[in-house]
Amino acid sequence: MKRLLVLLVLLFVFVNAKATHLMGGEITWECVKDSASPDLGKYIFYMKIYRDCDGNPFNTILTSLDVWNHPSVTQIPLNLLSSDDISPDCDVLNSGNGALDCATNPVGAVEEFIFASQPIILAGSPPNNGWHFSWETCCRNGAISNLFLTAPAFPQEGFTLRASMYPYLDNAGNPVPADPCFDNSPRFNESPQTIICTGYPFAYTHNASDNELDSIVYDWDEPLDYSSSGVNPAVGLPWNPGPGGNPNVVPWLAPYTVNSPLPGGVVLDSQTGEISYNSNISGNFVSVIRVDAFKCGQLVASVYREIQAVLINCPTLPGGINNSPPVVSPPFPLPNQYYTTVSAGDLVTFNISAFDSELYASGAMQDVTLEVSGGQLASDYITDTLCDNPPCATFTSNTGLAPPITGPQLAEGVFEWQTACSHVATDAGCGITSNIYTFAVKAFDDFCPANAITIATITVEVTAADSLPAVDLDCVWEDEDGDVVFNWDHPVGSSISTEYHIHAASNIGGPYSIIADVFYPINSLSTNLSLLPAGSNFFYVTSESTCADNSIPSDTISVIKFSVSSTDVNCWDDTDGTISVHVDNYTNVLQYQFSLDGIINTNAFPFDTAFNDVSAGNHILTVHDVPSGCIVDVPVTISAPGFPLQALA
Repeated sequence: MKRLLVLLVLLFVFVNAKATHLMGGEITWECVKDSASPDLGKYIFYMKIYRDCDGNPFNTILTSLDVWNHPSVTQIPLNLLSSDDISPDCDVLNSGNGALDCATNPVGAVEEFIFASQPIILAGSPPNNGWHFSWETCCRNGAISNLFLTAPAFPQEGFTLRASMYPYLDNAGNPVPADPCFDNSPRFNESPQTIICTGYPFAYTHNASDNELDSIVYDWDEPLDYSSSGVNPAVGLPWNPGPGGNPNVVPWLAPYTVNSPLPGGVVLDSQTGEISYNSNISGNFVSVIRVDAFKCGQLVASVYREIQAVLINCPTLPGGINNSPPVVSPPFPLPNQYYTTVSAGDLVTFNISAFDSELYASGAMQDVTLEVSGGQLASDYITDTLCDNPPCATFTSNTGLAPPITGPQLAEGVFEWQTACSHVATDAGCGITSNIYTFAVKAFDDFCPANAITIATITVEVTAADSLPAVDLDCVWEDEDGDVVFNWDHPVGSSISTEYHIHAASNIGGPYSIIADVFYPINSLSTNLSLLPAGSNFFYVTSESTCADNSIPSDTISVIKFSVSSTDVNCWDDTDGTISVHVDNYTNVLQYQFSLDGIINTNAFPFDTAFNDVSAGNHILTVHDVPSGCIVDVPVTISAPGFPLQALA
């Protein structure tokens, strides 16, 4: 019995030692929407864990999410993708102070672990109280300054990470099935700032974004203990977080509360997510941010990020001066220097600079670095197609280099974003006429042990445009069956809300009438000539969407109508075949080009429509309307007496 008691004590201490250095994390999910993916319609869940490196190694094996309220899925296994030391990089030599590092100076250093699931199907629809995904462990860090721990030396309070998926009702009030998936959770684009010097005003944003352009709202939330019963959700334990629920909340230590978890007069902007405070108090402070996503006014997802901010009294610069952060130039004029409203289709561009005049004892200048984050940026900051909703924004140095942008005392970057109608509409429609986008521009010095940081939260509201850009009408031609075929290119920013109107008239001056309405993503139409108003020969296209009620008309194009005749060769190896184009109805005839198998007929009009000395076989005749860019390919076969087509090919 005595040996058993000793073993239990050792196990208790070991579990505490392994668990008291976790600092928080988050759970999110991705909906696979790539039509070429074999996992189309499945979910991939991600979990990030933040850990104080001053402790035993974190167990990354056999990690799973618990699933609550789902009828068949109770756990989702996770695999470790990566682990990284996210402690501040800094100049040890010139600052004269040590750097925090998980390998050599772990006290206060921070490590990030990223896990992901295999693609998974979630059948059915979430109930009204949602599906919930959680991960829990014991125990919290005894150094926490703003939570009440029953035994700080050996705290038994654990923590639970969570995320929630809620039902979405269609126009008829029916829940939309979650299989196949249709919605991503919001995701956090900014890495958590966990190590900060006290003594200067600090502002930070978790910078969440939503792929479907659902409206997102930030709020504080409670830190959770782990399930007191330790019962797996497979046995039906209800998910009921809160005081006296499962899991229970960890109480706040006065004067801190759920809405004031940090010292220094903390303020949260519910729209941009910016958190600002100015603390002269050092310590370890837990906070939980909840981001709610609303689709057409319905709550569809909640994701939570818990972090433990480590506020430290940093060493000073020469003369006892506190190190201060770089000064960032505001991008817009007064009165709202970090907020602007633009119409869809406008180009947003500005220069931004960060300057720091402080010197180290050696006289060396501090290096200043600029970074940027946001859902509308590609991972390389340059590609304009690989973000939540293209066209993407770009951010580079004045010489075109991607972030991080670093220079002594000064760092400068150029932001550009070509907005479009796709930035106004949402995946679900809902009549949305504007969307808000945030970009976090972060400037920091290289002071040790913690960089002084300025984060400028830049907000761009994109509103409906006065009119949409013109549709590029490529071709209108009549084929051999008497069908009139229309082809056009989608304007930049077209979305599922875009509707195209095809207008026709017998005279170029009109009057025009709408002959067809076509919805995105279709960009062509074929209709029989007999179904068009009599004499229809001139056409243009307009569009409308939630972005704007009208567009600039496309170019007016006359229908191309032609026929092709040919003569066969006299013998199988002859080249005396001919192909002729008979243009029945077109304008600007001298601006047409006629090609055979890619070779332009350079003869003068009208001989450019005739091709002689053609061999037996299959050929492609191309008619190119140069002014409109319309290109029509027609297959033509030249045969030979006594030989089947297969022998000629």
